[in-house]
Amino acid sequence: MRPLLRRLKWVLLASLAFVAGPPERCEGVPPHLRVGIMLHQAEVSFSGPAGVTVGAPNGDKPLATIPANETWTIRPAASSLPPRSGGGAVLVSPAGAEAGLPPATIHLTASENSTVTTHGVQGHWDKRTDRDYRGVIEITHNAGGFTVVNLVDVETYLRGVVPSEMPATYPLAALQAQAIAARGQALMKAGRHRSEGFDLCSGQHCQVYGGATIEDPRSDQAVASTFGQILTYHGRLADTLYSSTCGGHTANNEDYWTSAPPIPYLRGVADFEPDDRVSYTFPLTEQQAQAYLKYAPPVHCNQPAYAKTDKIRWWSVVRREDLEKTIHDAVGDIGTLMEIRIVNRAPSGLVRTIAIIGTKRLVRLNGGSAIRHALGGINSTAFAIQSIPEQDGTPVAFAVWGAGWGHQVGMCQVGAAGLADRGWGYEQILSKYYIGCQVEKRY
Repeated sequence: MRPLLRRLKWVLLASLAFVAGPPERCEGVPPHLRVGIMLHQAEVSFSGPAGVTVGAPNGDKPLATIPANETWTIRPAASSLPPRSGGGAVLVSPAGAEAGLPPATIHLTASENSTVTTHGVQGHWDKRTDRDYRGVIEITHNAGGFTVVNLVDVETYLRGVVPSEMPATYPLAALQAQAIAARGQALMKAGRHRSEGFDLCSGQHCQVYGGATIEDPRSDQAVASTFGQILTYHGRLADTLYSSTCGGHTANNEDYWTSAPPIPYLRGVADFEPDDRVSYTFPLTEQQAQAYLKYAPPVHCNQPAYAKTDKIRWWSVVRREDLEKTIHDAVGDIGTLMEIRIVNRAPSGLVRTIAIIGTKRLVRLNGGSAIRHALGGINSTAFAIQSIPEQDGTPVAFAVWGAGWGHQVGMCQVGAAGLADRGWGYEQILSKYYIGCQVEKRY
């Protein structure tokens, strides 16, 4: 009976495991992710506060056991020292001794509840390049250099995402809303970097992931208290987009991504309530929009405790020559820049189309990413622009002013903090920004 019971036990566990497929079908336990940490590295240095085991992916006998707090390096093998099994990399001790490694892939594993420290990580906003990671660090070597990937379950991944995307000092309800939105984004975007050997990157293209280095007890609580919860629309996983500061009104998804079909739950909403003393009624005329973009009304994201004042409302004066350069880099030579005209403004206040008028040609740009890039990386596309002309009419500079920070589609993160301060729970916050969606526990 015992062998039979053991077989039944493993059959049951297998039935609960996550099976790769559409994210909305995941059940049982948190799915695992492959998160790209470093690409095209000439070498990789690592250590661990409790030591690190170097092994093959198949889990055979360890290749090496690294003592605690010692930094070792993996680098390409010199031609004079062919690596074990014909691989192309060696493991180098702090004293410089080298040992050959198997071909292709190795795993770095810390003892239970500890971490592996990967040195030289770039791109996180806190500028820390020595970063700790839970789970397994996988290192592969090919002609393009070393690729470093963190193998981790979704819930552990979120512990490094939530405080990277939202300050852990925010109210708990806002952090809980962020955890659910980030969980949905992880499941929705998993696989977008499959051709590079991992599911998600660790930067803004997917979600900012800081590993265990950025973890905080408050954001950990938000992740744990919403374990397995996602947002759905008519039973399917919702694309829970979010951005920092909407400035007073969020946007329809097609306001920013103008070639995308409208998504029914990603509709622009006012970042204030009917009883609030806000005088603006959307949509705005162009004249009203220019005034709205100059002065921030008392909306949810206009919170000095959370918002950066230069992101709620911002302005700059840009020399014509400087703007010509960014436009040239984006669309080519237009000659002397004479005018930038707003052609289409969405009801949310976002600019959908601009006309760039030069002495050589006229260029129309559609969509938030293209417009922001051409105009030098402005904070958002909720903006107005006015030329400052010389006596002959040629602009000497352009004044630009606007509202918000980011694409402004989906949840306004600072607005979520303002709502939490009003006593709103995370389900209420999510229902405001994602129209018609429901919180659902999936594993």
